[in-house]
Amino acid sequence: MRALLTTIAWITGVGGLAAAPPRDLSSDLDAILKDAEIPALAAAAVSRTELRASGAAGIRRQGKKDSVSLQDKFHLGSCTKPMTATLTAILIEEGLLDWDTKIGEVLGKQIHQCHEDYKNVTVEQLLAHVGGLAKQPPEAAWRQAWDEQGRKKPPTQRLNFLKAILSEAPSYPPGTKTEYSNQGYAVVGTMLETLAKKSWESLLKDRLFTPLGMKSAGFRDPCHARRLDHPWGHDEQGKPVPPNPSRDNPDAIGPGATVHANIIDWAKFAQFHLRRKPDKLLQQAASFDKLTSLLPTSGQHGIGGRLVLDRKDMGGHCLVMNGSNTMWYATLWILQEREIAVVVTTNRGQEEGSSACDKVAGQLIKEFGQE
Repeated sequence: MRALLTTIAWITGVGGLAAAPPRDLSSDLDAILKDAEIPALAAAAVSRTELRASGAAGIRRQGKKDSVSLQDKFHLGSCTKPMTATLTAILIEEGLLDWDTKIGEVLGKQIHQCHEDYKNVTVEQLLAHVGGLAKQPPEAAWRQAWDEQGRKKPPTQRLNFLKAILSEAPSYPPGTKTEYSNQGYAVVGTMLETLAKKSWESLLKDRLFTPLGMKSAGFRDPCHARRLDHPWGHDEQGKPVPPNPSRDNPDAIGPGATVHANIIDWAKFAQFHLRRKPDKLLQQAASFDKLTSLLPTSGQHGIGGRLVLDRKDMGGHCLVMNGSNTMWYATLWILQEREIAVVVTTNRGQEEGSSACDKVAGQLIKEFGQE
C-alpha cells in the first residue's frame, strides 16, 4: 500500500511514471535508526524519469509511538538556498532582474544608510557567498530579528534586518573570498520581494512549489504545537523540542533557511535539477549552467547555494547541499554522471543526524547510481 500511495503522489506531480513501484526503503532506514539512535529518517532516490526508491522510518517524537510516514514534513534548513536560487533564475529569465543586478540598484531607496561597499554587490555574488557578508550577523541585528518574529510580516522583518546589517562595513572586500552566509540569501530574497512586489514566501510557493507539484512545502517548523501531526525536532541531547516560533530560524533569514516539505515533494525538486531539461519553469539551458557555476573566489560554493564537488568515490561531479537549524538535518546529492539524485532527512540535528543522513545517501547512490 505504501508503494502504491507513493507512486500516485509522484504521478500527480511533475515526476515521471515509474516503470515499477519504487523500492520501499523503510526497513533499510529502520536498521540505520537503531545504530544511530535518532528518532526518524526519510529518504528518496530519483533518476531523471523515475522515483526509484522512497521510505520513512522511526517516530515523530522521542518518547511517543507515533510513526513517521512518507507524507510527514521535515524541516530542510539551508536546503532552502537552492530553492531561492532557482526562484531567482526563474525571475531573471522573465526580465525582472539579472545576475549582475546590484544591491544599490534595487534597495537603495529603502536602505538609505547602505554602506557604500555593499551597493555594487551583485545577485550572483550574494548567491555564491562572496558578497562581503559575514557568517554571523551583528548581534544587535540578530536580536532585532528575534524580537520582531511573529510581530511583523516577514518582508518587513527582512528589510529591517538588512537595514541593520548593510549599514555596517562588509566583513571582507566583496568578491575577494568565500564566507558562507544566510544574510546574502536574505538580501536576494528582499531584492526579489521589492521587484516583484510579493513576499518571498508567496513567490516561492507560486513560482516553484506549485509548478513542481510540491503541495506539502511550506515554511518554518512543520508541526502544530498542539498536535503531533508531523515530526518534532530534537536538540543536541536528543530531547524533543516543542514547536515554537522562538526555536526556529527567524523569518528574517527565511530565503536561506526555513522551508519544510515531505520527502516525496523534495525529491521532485531534486529531480528537476537532475534532469536539467528546459521547460516552462526554466526555459534556458544557460540558467541551469549558471546555477551550478563557480565564481573565481567562491571556492566550492556554486551560485545555486550548493557545494560543487569532484568526488571520484561518488562518480565524479556532484552537487551537494546540507541543511540544519540544529534540531533537524537534511542533505541533497545530485550526481549528473551517475544519473541519480538523493534526498535524506531526519528530525535530529548535530553529528548524529548528519552521520545517519550521509550513510543513507551513500548507500542509495551506490545502489541506484549508474556506474
